[in-house]
Amino acid sequence: MDYDINYIEASYNAEELHEIFRKEFIRFRKENNLTQELFSKYSGVSRTKIARIENGSNSPSVLSLLKILGPIGYTIKIEKVKKKGM
Repeated sequence: MDYDINYIEASYNAEELHEIFRKEFIRFRKENNLTQELFSKYSGVSRTKIARIENGSNSPSVLSLLKILGPIGYTIKIEKVKKKGM
């Protein structure tokens, strides 16, 4: 049996994806005119934790992301990675 039949080689490794996420997180917050303090107030996640996510010293849990994004009308989603070259 071929267990790798559905394996898709990702375009980025985990560290690269973390850096992309961090930059997108900051961009998202700024585009929505939210300070770290407001993000904290709306989400119940400490401003310190938000700052650590943004400076890369902390990776957020899924629960923290849902707490941060939910009150401002966003969520997270799992998507299938496209094969390279598609």
